[in-house]
This record gives sequence, structure tokens and C-alpha cells, in this order.
Amino acid sequence: MARQKAKQKLPRWFKITLWVVLLTAIMLALYHNKKYIRRAYRYLTHKYYKTGFKPTDFPVNYDIHGIDVSHYQDVINWKKLMAVDTYGDTVKFRFVIIKATEGLLIEDDMFDENWDDAKDHGYTRGAYHYFLPDRSPKVQATNFITSVKLEKGDFPPIIDVEELRGKTKADLVKNLKEFIKEIEAHYKVKPILYSNINFIEDFLLEDFGEYKFWVAHYYRDEIVVDEKLQWVFWQHSDKADLLGITGATDANVFNGDEYKFQKLLMK
Repeated sequence: MARQKAKQKLPRWFKITLWVVLLTAIMLALYHNKKYIRRAYRYLTHKYYKTGFKPTDFPVNYDIHGIDVSHYQDVINWKKLMAVDTYGDTVKFRFVIIKATEGLLIEDDMFDENWDDAKDHGYTRGAYHYFLPDRSPKVQATNFITSVKLEKGDFPPIIDVEELRGKTKADLVKNLKEFIKEIEAHYKVKPILYSNINFIEDFLLEDFGEYKFWVAHYYRDEIVVDEKLQWVFWQHSDKADLLGITGATDANVFNGDEYKFQKLLMK
């Protein structure tokens, strides 16, 4: 009786290599499709209940309105996004400014999804970095640059500067200038600076007067700022009630007409 051939076993090193390759492929697939995985998860676990909203105070004599969002707004129903002012008039939005990154390593959990959805639904979009003056400016710039691919028709990069974090004004200015240098070298455009009116006047305006500003100044009928301050956006409320978003949202207006709006955008 002929002897049966013994089954050849794969070498142990080959099995280990195969598993490593397989797991790496799975991890890369999950990473590159993370926004779709998150969307599927939210679709299965989150039901959108908001059906009504209250009037919100909007400043008069401004034609171009927008909002700014981050992961705090959770799921946005972009098709329903709108508001009503205290006169009962419908307010529709032209632009959305989206949190992209913070500090050295953080990318906002909703950035990829919000960034794509804003474009898909016809909104002019902008991306901002939350700047930490006590962390490396170059590493922070790399964080933003690797996360945000700006296109023609987007706003220039936006830098959110709100705190000293134990640093002096001189330290803040030095580090912010270094961060801006990296951003300008990459995107070939001056960024827009965001902060509240007091922080701008106390720490930024003297050294960054050549830059355009996005100013947070709440619950006013009109914005009153230093005449040297070049402001393009006014964040007039942090408690706007919108259809399409659960919870309060920041509301903004653009300082200018359609021509100025288009002129601001990336070319």
C-alpha cells in the first residue's frame, strides 16, 4: 500500500507575515474610510428628532450669513439647515466655518464629514485651527496642513486664538507669527484670525493689524471695533437655534457685499 504524502505545513514566519499584511490592510481600510464608518454608526444609533426651532436675533443690514461648527454640533441635517429671525423672516446660510484641528495632534472628530458635506450641499466653507500658544507652532502648522486641503472657492485658513495659557503677550506674538509663517508658505495666502473683541484689542491688533479678523462680539445690535481692525466676519451669537442642528450654534455675518465675498475666497 502506497504511503500518503504528508501535508506540507506553511512556515511559521510565512503565517506571521501573512497575518501582519492582512491586519495592516484592514487597519488602512478602516482609517481611509473612517468617516463612512462613523456615518454608518451614527445612522444606526442616532435618530434625528428636532422638528422645530425658535427665532434668533440676527443683526440687520447684512445679507450674507453663516455658521461655524465642530463635533459639538453632532449630526447636521444639511438639507434642513436654516433659521428664523425675530421678525419671522427665514434666514438661509451661505457659508460654514468648520473646526479642523487643535494643538499638536487633534483633528476634530467631525471635520472630514462636515468638510465634505458642506461642499456637497453648496456652502462656501472654511477650516480653522485652535491655536495653543504653549505648544510648538511648527508642529501645530503641520497638524493643520496635513488635515486641510483647501480648494478654489474655500476661505483662506483661519486661526482661532483665544488664550495665553500662561504665556506672555510677547510669547504669544512670537509663536503665532511662526505658525502663520508656516501656514502662509504652504497655502500662499494670509490667514484670517479669530478671537473675541477684547482679546483682539489686548493681544493681537497691535502686532497683526495687517490681517483680516473674524470677531466674536455677542448680543449686540451692531459691532463696534477699533477703526484699525479689518474685520470680515462677525460672530454675533453663540446661541442661535437652527433647524437642522440639535442644540445652540454660533451664527455669523459677512462684512460686505457679494463682490467682497468672492474676492476673499481662495483662487
